[in-house]
Amino acid sequence: MTNDPVTRTLPVPEASALADDPDDTAVDHGRVGYGRLGRFSPLVLGVLLLLVVAGTWWVQRDARPGAAPLGQITGEPAPDVTLTLLDGSSLRLADLRGDVVVLNFWASWCAPCREEMPELQTYWDEAQRNGEQTTIIGVGVRTDVNQDARDFVEAGSFTYPIGRDTDTDRPGIGPIEAAFGVPSAYPSTVLIGPDGTVSGFHLGPLTTERLRWLVDEARKGSG
Repeated sequence: MTNDPVTRTLPVPEASALADDPDDTAVDHGRVGYGRLGRFSPLVLGVLLLLVVAGTWWVQRDARPGAAPLGQITGEPAPDVTLTLLDGSSLRLADLRGDVVVLNFWASWCAPCREEMPELQTYWDEAQRNGEQTTIIGVGVRTDVNQDARDFVEAGSFTYPIGRDTDTDRPGIGPIEAAFGVPSAYPSTVLIGPDGTVSGFHLGPLTTERLRWLVDEARKGSG
């Protein structure tokens, strides 16, 4: 047995077979619908159209009346949302007026989130010791697995308020993430001033030092 490629001699077509016959599917005429694969073109185009429609639906599936991208609500009053915490209690954002609120969106499968949350905990411990009017809220995204999220929080011994954004029957992201226009990239952090106004947004993991600066800016912006 050899590995030599198999070759064969093809018969030379007669001159009549080389004519530009639009009904001859064996000849590629360089136009859609012609050539050896021409008969598959309508099917391929149909599949591509379905993919485009499905992709459009997937991008727009989380649209909510009144929801706006974060860039549009910065400087505006924060949406009045309520988060159910992992212990079953509820935390309403409007009840935190007077505090700088750090609204942090995270997931257990997000490696940068896992690196960031101990930094948030460090800041939270400092703020509690100093009597600082700052509240950190961890918003676990809806696309996470519930048990994975709970196991991660328990293993990390995080004590700042943490819940999951799952209070909806609609498909897609949770209602809090949608209300703030978070771009489904994690970690994402929204800063809210003491007057309840959205003061800024940070995409990516935060260090304790960076968070301290953002909180100070949010406090000054409401002064």
